[in-house]
This record gives sequence, structure tokens and C-alpha cells, in this order.
Amino acid sequence: MFVTVVAVLCRLSAASSGSCIEEIVTDSNMTPEMSMMQCAIGAQAPLAKWMGEHPIYHANWRLERYKCVPGHYEIKGHA
Repeated sequence: MFVTVVAVLCRLSAASSGSCIEEIVTDSNMTPEMSMMQCAIGAQAPLAKWMGEHPIYHANWRLERYKCVPGHYEIKGHA
């Protein structure tokens, strides 16, 4: 089954309240061995690493939540 990992990221500043966005972190094309169960159980550590290395989201953003979505996912904009 094709799985997409979607992170919901929110700005840390209080002035940006409600300023959350969705980002596709990876999918089964990029990580072929990923299953829905592996995503649900083990996505936290890779997400933390991704955030730490990302040029935009490594500072002033927090991971609000993530979701493992079956199939291809289209970003809806503000979460």
C-alpha cells in the first residue's frame, strides 16, 4: 500500500496564532519499505530529524501533529 507522511507544522510566535501548514515529509516512493504500521509507530524520530535538517522548519516552528495517509496526498494549505 502506498503511504504518505504528512506533518502539520505551526509557527512558534504568539502573533502567528493559527498559522499552521501541512508538509509532505515522505512517501512510499521515497521510502519503499514504509508501511502504514511502520509509519504510525515509528515516524516521530525521522520527523524530528527532518525538522532539524530542514532549511525553513528547523527554527521557529513546532510539529503540531503528523498523519500517515494511505495513497497520494494533496496538501490542502493551511491546516
